[in-house]
Amino acid sequence: MRKKDFASFYDQHMDRVYRFIFFRVNQNVDVAEDLTSEVFMKALKNFHSYDPKKSQTAWIMTIARNHLINYYRDKKETIDVDEIAFKLEGNDGREDLVRTDDIMVLEEAMAELDTKDRELIEMKYIQGYRYKEIGEIVGKTSGAARVEAHRAVKKLKSKLETVYEGPGRTIQEPAV
Repeated sequence: MRKKDFASFYDQHMDRVYRFIFFRVNQNVDVAEDLTSEVFMKALKNFHSYDPKKSQTAWIMTIARNHLINYYRDKKETIDVDEIAFKLEGNDGREDLVRTDDIMVLEEAMAELDTKDRELIEMKYIQGYRYKEIGEIVGKTSGAARVEAHRAVKKLKSKLETVYEGPGRTIQEPAV
């Protein structure tokens, strides 16, 4: 493909790549913007080797996924208070505490899942990918991606039930 085609490629995929990265860097805007820029720089550098017979989405998301893996491998884990401050802001302190508790429980349960299951859930239910796209990204058929995502949700539900059971609380699986 020609480099002049890259502009339309960028316009078509930038939002999806940014969202993918944003939710994996604890919603840190600055880091998400930097990493997204780096992903597209890698894509531009290798755009000549892109095979138009393959999905553009799968190609760019594979680059983004690999770049994030490298980022976390090279990064020391620290928690920046500014990164989690948005979870504590609000008008009604009781609602904020419940919401913050819910978010923390979900984050803990998601962290207990293996990487593959966590990524499947995020791609389907946070980023809104179709099973066909998920399959292309992870190298499986859309049917296999659907089954694996369903199993991942069951695992998450099981983890949440052990922590989150209580009177009046129910956990519903997302509609597939």
